[in-house]
Amino acid sequence: MDVTFILTEECNLRCTYCYQKNFRRNELPPGTAVAAVRSAVAAGERSLALTYFGGEPLLRADAMFEIQAEARRLANDAGVSMTAKVPTNGLLLTGEIVRRSGELGIFISLSFDGVREAQDGGRVRPDGSGSFDDAVRALKLLVAARRPFAVYSVITPRNVRCLAESRRFLWDAGARLMVSAVDYTAAWDAASVRELVEQYEKVGALYRKWLKGREHFHLEPLDSRIAQRTRPRDWRRCCPGITQVTVGPDGTLYGCVEFFYRRLFPLGTADGWLDREKVKAFASQQLSGGPEECDSCGVNDRCTNSCACVNLRTTGASNVPPESVCHTEQATILTIDRVAADLYRRRVPDFLTRHYSSSYHLLSGIEKLLEEYGVDHEQSVAQPQPVGP
Repeated sequence: MDVTFILTEECNLRCTYCYQKNFRRNELPPGTAVAAVRSAVAAGERSLALTYFGGEPLLRADAMFEIQAEARRLANDAGVSMTAKVPTNGLLLTGEIVRRSGELGIFISLSFDGVREAQDGGRVRPDGSGSFDDAVRALKLLVAARRPFAVYSVITPRNVRCLAESRRFLWDAGARLMVSAVDYTAAWDAASVRELVEQYEKVGALYRKWLKGREHFHLEPLDSRIAQRTRPRDWRRCCPGITQVTVGPDGTLYGCVEFFYRRLFPLGTADGWLDREKVKAFASQQLSGGPEECDSCGVNDRCTNSCACVNLRTTGASNVPPESVCHTEQATILTIDRVAADLYRRRVPDFLTRHYSSSYHLLSGIEKLLEEYGVDHEQSVAQPQPVGP
């Protein structure tokens, strides 16, 4: 079960594409979060993937560490496997936070869109100033710590022309786990989609180069989208309230963060866990059905059109995807398939191992980095799902 804790609704940035619109000091008490973990364990959950979210979660770093320490104890005592991660814009990241996160098994994902034009065009402070220099400082801290971390970037029509340049910049700066997501709330016109295709082709060239260099890395969207084709059983669709839950500051449970932000369809409480009848009604009303035109699409089985969070955010209906998903998903999947087909024809060894060997899986790159950095694998319990934060 994926469990997201809303530590606070306050943030020190005002990113132009952020789906959170109301910022306020609404804080999750550590005891409420721990109660949710205790309830999940008592309900029979055998694995937990915790995410410390916000707002900006590092505004409450001490609370995060308090929750994590107790959650690990509860999970260990019950024999429940547990991972944890925290996405952060990096403004408050310090060497001490990096160190404590490592000790407590919290994987850090730095929100960083890339070169200055991309970063400062979207990730801005309340006064409108950019955050590039702060993100660079945070990235240097993470690289110096020699522990695996991720960089999470948002692709928009405004910054898409910087995509390949930004991936190269982040690689040269030391990032090896690069995750990205398209801003589906934006207006993706034909010119923007063409630019997206051109940039993915350039990123594909970088992917080929880095594969041949035999370095350990994970690059989105290529690795996950290729794996959807070569390892379809490893891919799971969005299931709010069933495989994931969000814990609000007052202890109310929601299907995912978008339902929390809108305070829609509460599904239980931290003290009592999920109300199964409410979950069934929610799934029947909100997760079933979809546009008939999606059924005939050739990439429907690999599309994100079923993401209730994105759909609710963009169309107001959790089972109705926006046109932006259709246009960008087709462009993304078809372009990446061309890159993958070329690598397959060339029989690039690391590509074949990565996507066709039974001994390799999507987290193998992280495991190899752990070995390279000399980190104790048993102590590093927070391996993230590589697709999306």
